[in-house]
Amino acid sequence: RQLEQYTPLHVAAGKGREAVVQVLLAAGADKEARDINQQTPLHLAAFQSHEAVVQMLLAAGADMEARMSAPGTPTPLHLAAVEGHDAVVQVLLAAGADKEARCTNQCTTLHVAAGAGHEAVVQ
Repeated sequence: RQLEQYTPLHVAAGKGREAVVQVLLAAGADKEARDINQQTPLHLAAFQSHEAVVQMLLAAGADMEARMSAPGTPTPLHLAAVEGHDAVVQVLLAAGADKEARCTNQCTTLHVAAGAGHEAVVQ
């Protein structure tokens, strides 16, 4: 990865650096900024299973339904589910994430978790 394509919040969220994420959010970092792949910091934290960072971003008002680019692309919930990060999936669902949101191939979170063989997420 070339770091200039990411904000400091993207980097900290993707690496699970809780203290740094907290400082950046307190300083007004853009929690909806997009990286080169159109991901928000919440996408990266969910994909990497950084549960505490996901909670921090949600508490700061990050959009849990953000799509990576166009309608139908993955939400943070889709990314956590496909990777089998059941704790992050539970945090997102408890916060109100739409489990029925569909990707371009019409897959819900349940579809992607089942297809990837993640029993804990399916339950």
